[in-house]
Amino acid sequence: MNYALGGIAARRGYIEEHPDIVTKFIKAYVAGMHRYRTDRSFTVGVQQDYSRLDDRSVAEQTYDITQPGMPKVPYPVTAALATALRLMGRTFPPAAAADAGRFVEDRFLREIERSGFIDSLYRT
Repeated sequence: MNYALGGIAARRGYIEEHPDIVTKFIKAYVAGMHRYRTDRSFTVGVQQDYSRLDDRSVAEQTYDITQPGMPKVPYPVTAALATALRLMGRTFPPAAAADAGRFVEDRFLREIERSGFIDSLYRT
């Protein structure tokens, strides 16, 4: 099931009232993903520190397994969210009937991608 990133959530009202903050957050998130994808040594060190791993090779293996699945442009995977809602529906039935698309707002990411910001990260 493709939901390794866990997603980002915000209330629609907040998004509408603070589009500048949402845009800055998404840019920072994408820049962080860029660092993850392109700086193995740094990322392995962070994983090792935050996971309190004594054995660096475990963090290296984790990076090598997860890095290929980190998208350059992290669009939400609505089908994966739908699967998660169906699974939640086992204990909370209304979730199974929810339309996953209602929970997805990718316009900020689309705008950031169109602006060339993401491509510029990978050119440097």
